[in-house]
Amino acid sequence: MLNSREQQLIQELKSICADGYSFYNMTARKAVSSEIRMLFREMAMVRAEIVNDINKRFSGLKNSEPSTTELALTMRAIYKLAYGTFSELINKEHLADLEMMEKRSLEIFKIYVRRMNDRRISSYLAGHLANIQLSQDRLQRLKSEQPLQRRVS
Repeated sequence: MLNSREQQLIQELKSICADGYSFYNMTARKAVSSEIRMLFREMAMVRAEIVNDINKRFSGLKNSEPSTTELALTMRAIYKLAYGTFSELINKEHLADLEMMEKRSLEIFKIYVRRMNDRRISSYLAGHLANIQLSQDRLQRLKSEQPLQRRVS
């Protein structure tokens, strides 16, 4: 049985991943660069898998409202701002900002997961965070390889 703090954490992760899925899926459609498009699709799919898995594993959270925690609201606002910025072009600076924001949120989730009482759930969530980390590592590599600007359509 999950305590209320663990439920809140799982709901927060699910909510941020749902928002991230929407952001990366929509942004991938606009990217002219095939590398950026593929990476953003991968990042969208990683987040969709987390949402689907949480819905299956924690059926009580399936139809819950989006999280309104400070982290969730901040991430939602950043995705919205980034999407508006990416409507014109994607360049190294944008990828760097996105990488920093994603890295910060991942670190916060890692701390939350380490503090969870239930080790099975902690381990389960850590596996999902590892998948997010892998996609962030690819974002970092792509950012360091990108020419100065990439246009989006």
